[in-house]
Amino acid sequence: MAKKEEESSESEREPSEKDYGHATTTLKEISQLDMKLSWMSFSASHCRESQLASHRGTSKNMEDKMGVGQDIQSESSEWITIFFKVRDVVKKVRINRSNTMHDLRELFLEKYDGYRKKSSGYIAHNLPPFYIIDLQSKVSYELDDPKDLYPNCILELKLPSLDLIDKKETGWGYFSAFQRNKLVFAMVGLPARGKSFVARKITRYLKWMGVPTNLFNVGNYRRERVGAKQTSDFFAPDNQNGNRQRLHMAIAALDEKLMIADMLNWLNKGGRVAIYDATNTTKERRKMIFKRCTQENMQVVFIELIANNQKLVDKNVRETKTSSPDYVGQDPEVAVDDFRKRIQQYERAYEPIDTEESDYSYVKVIDVGEQIIINRIESYLPSRIIHFLMNLHITPRAIWLTRHGESEYNTQERIGGDSGLTHQGDEYAHALGDWVQNHDKHKDNFVVWTSTMKRSIATAQYINNHKVNLQALDEIDAGICDGMTYDEIASAMPEEYAARAANKLRYRYPHGESYVDVIQRLEPVLFEMEREKYPILIVAHQAVIRALYAYFMDIDAEECPYIPIAMHTVYELVPKAYGCNNIYNKSAVTSTLWAPLWHLR
Repeated sequence: MAKKEEESSESEREPSEKDYGHATTTLKEISQLDMKLSWMSFSASHCRESQLASHRGTSKNMEDKMGVGQDIQSESSEWITIFFKVRDVVKKVRINRSNTMHDLRELFLEKYDGYRKKSSGYIAHNLPPFYIIDLQSKVSYELDDPKDLYPNCILELKLPSLDLIDKKETGWGYFSAFQRNKLVFAMVGLPARGKSFVARKITRYLKWMGVPTNLFNVGNYRRERVGAKQTSDFFAPDNQNGNRQRLHMAIAALDEKLMIADMLNWLNKGGRVAIYDATNTTKERRKMIFKRCTQENMQVVFIELIANNQKLVDKNVRETKTSSPDYVGQDPEVAVDDFRKRIQQYERAYEPIDTEESDYSYVKVIDVGEQIIINRIESYLPSRIIHFLMNLHITPRAIWLTRHGESEYNTQERIGGDSGLTHQGDEYAHALGDWVQNHDKHKDNFVVWTSTMKRSIATAQYINNHKVNLQALDEIDAGICDGMTYDEIASAMPEEYAARAANKLRYRYPHGESYVDVIQRLEPVLFEMEREKYPILIVAHQAVIRALYAYFMDIDAEECPYIPIAMHTVYELVPKAYGCNNIYNKSAVTSTLWAPLWHLR
């Protein structure tokens, strides 16, 4: 049975708080900072010469480690393997050392023929420059001489637009395979019913699962056109001026001619799923949406949120709407009173979906999932969304994520294996047990989930709560690389090492897994996490914690493999309706890092 990978602490250095500052710092920000610091220290020419010398030395050291067999000597003398990289698409090629820059460009266009086929396509002479990516420092520099290439180096081409990439290369995951048509989820319901909460949840879930998804909120269009802080009178159905403006904005959100970011334009340029977040409370409005989308051969599913429990509505108004941009700087009680009047204005014109609209595909979610009614749900992806909606709730609770304690393989810088804890790892297990006992008032109710691996189970052994061992939480499967160090992989399998460095999200270990595979097998775990109303402690592994953290913190999938997850650290996530008490905050949770107390290494 294949063992699993634990990314060693040395191969991906354990960050301190000073390194990453806040848990949501993006990879791009870190990379940009690293590059700025690198280039500030040297002039461009000096840095480039240093990099070339480093590469030549590194290449020679690698050959020395490998024993430099006859095959390697033969390749290095005439032919070498390199990798082209454009955004997230990596392709391996073999080149002759006598190739010119023009030859490299022609070879690139052969591999990425989609660029040449477009009406605004490239030819060898107008391609942007190639950049060599240094695998150690991640710094890149412009290539102007093919003699600077070395075996398994990565050549990146920084093309300006994703639209030029073939559509077959956009998106990933089984959703992309099953759902080839364009899909629009249009929200329906009165204000303060949870439409934006659900819309954001669906968007985050689909993006996490690899489906190109975008959220379009009509409230944002309204604020951009007529400004925020509109009183409740603006939303009165007999306010002809306001009604005419709102209808225009609804059309604008569906009209590809208005702006490049509008929904239909985005879908036609490679998007897969659009979430149309608006009240859409009248039959006329829904008919307009259905007609405009079907004219573009796009499937429409309406999601209507209904709240018969007035206490839920009042709670939602007080907890979320007072922080809306419409009420910035206003007294909370005044804001609550005005928003209730706004709801009354919408109620005057509200027409729930009924039998007259039975030709539409729709879902009715009543009182936060207590009852769900579906109509004409026929394809795979809408069915998965219904399953997802059935697990959502708004009960506040904590989710704690932590890696297992230090293992024997961690000290040897080896990936995978099923080794036990070191002495320091066992100390962390004791500390974690004490922390759980003293930290939360729900300590008798919350559940502990671990992987099925020794180091994860041992880390939770001093916690008295009920434990569940889940194979879905096992570390990424390293396949034939299990038990190796990254230096050993670089020496024995340099092509694999380079391919992983070029595209860590999609790279799959030989006979093993990729981060994409890990995310897909975690889907049932995510559903259970969304469903659970009591606190959860998850003791797992770096790749697994990264994937779950990326979902809850709404971190881009491309950055998921680089999220700094420190060892001997507990991350506390508290899901809220709109996150951080800010309805427009990108993050959907608040995050607390306990590193100062629990970082024992």
